[in-house]
This record gives sequence, C-alpha cells and structure tokens, in this order.
Amino acid sequence: MKPFHAKSFVAGLIIGTMGITTAFAATGIASATLSGTQISLNGTSLSLGRPLISVTMEGEQEASLYVPATETFTNLGYAVNYDSAKNTLDLIPHSTISHETVDGSLPQEGTVISLANHPDQRNIAESGSFQAEDHQTLTLTITSDIKGGSVDFFLFDPNGNQQHITIGSADITKEIPLEKGIWQYNCSGLFQDGGNITVIGTIQ
Repeated sequence: MKPFHAKSFVAGLIIGTMGITTAFAATGIASATLSGTQISLNGTSLSLGRPLISVTMEGEQEASLYVPATETFTNLGYAVNYDSAKNTLDLIPHSTISHETVDGSLPQEGTVISLANHPDQRNIAESGSFQAEDHQTLTLTITSDIKGGSVDFFLFDPNGNQQHITIGSADITKEIPLEKGIWQYNCSGLFQDGGNITVIGTIQ
C-alpha cells in the first residue's frame, strides 16, 4: 500500500504558483501526476473538488499521495488557516472534545442529562458518565438531521457491557433499564454535510 501524507498544501503551492515541471529541481520532486484515487471515511465518500496528487521524490521508489488540505480537513470538521508568511497551517476544530461527569449524588426521578448537543457542526466527540440506581430507566431522546455520515453512541454499564446506537438523520427514542453504579457513554462521528444532533437522557 502506498503511504498517505496529508501535506497537499505543499503540492498545492507547487502547482498553483510555479507549475509542476519548473518546481522539480527546487523541491526534489522526481515526478508528480494527478491521481484519481477516491477518499472515503468509514465507508462514506468524501467529495473533493480537487484531485489528489501522486508525487515521487528523488531517490524514492514509492509515490506518496498528497490531498487538498483545505477541502479534506474542512470535511473532517476543521477550519483551515494557512499563513504563507509564517509557513504554517493551523487546524481549528469546529467542535471541541468534551467530557461531562454527573456528580456523585443519587439521581432523582426525572433527572435530565444532556449527553450531546452540537448544532450546525460536521463532527462530534463527547464522553462522560453518570450514576444510576437499581430499577431506574434511562430514556434516550435523540434528535438528528445530520447528513453525509453517522454518529456512534456507546453506553457502558457498570460491568463494562456496551450498547451501541448508530445515529443517522432520523430521531430516535430508546428506553434502557439501569442498574446501580457508574455508567459511561461515548458519542462520536463525522458528517461531512453538517447538521444538528442532540442526545438527552432522562433517568426515571
């Protein structure tokens, strides 16, 4: 398998400002050709307006693939800030990873927990934990209109057993019987066309 490098801002500058052939001597590039390679993320195709570039450096046998950085990272949920003067590429996540833990007090009937809430984003990564008692029930209310991907919600009971819910562009309501102890959850995924997702848990 050919190595993959997310360094297309270099190749992009070469093509956009100097042209491929005139840049070879200065950059150590032996050859560069446009590639028809398609990118997918967890089986979901990433639609890019610019093609990938296959580059072979001098003294190397294997070509490396260079991707259009701005488009690729934008699809992954990042804003891209390229500073040519400083020669830096700054990736700014549209959403940050968060962790929420409910305090150790006993949950009251009707306790509502916001497990995930990401309006108008392209990705989500949240985790946390909460305490439950025997004979209680967790009602998950999931509202989602995300497009171009899916989100995985994992819930782990006090013994480490997991339940998995795949969230697409439809609303879901699910009741889960609880037992005494600390429950943990993780909610993560990418949806390149954006959307809104909210996961609310009610303990009764």
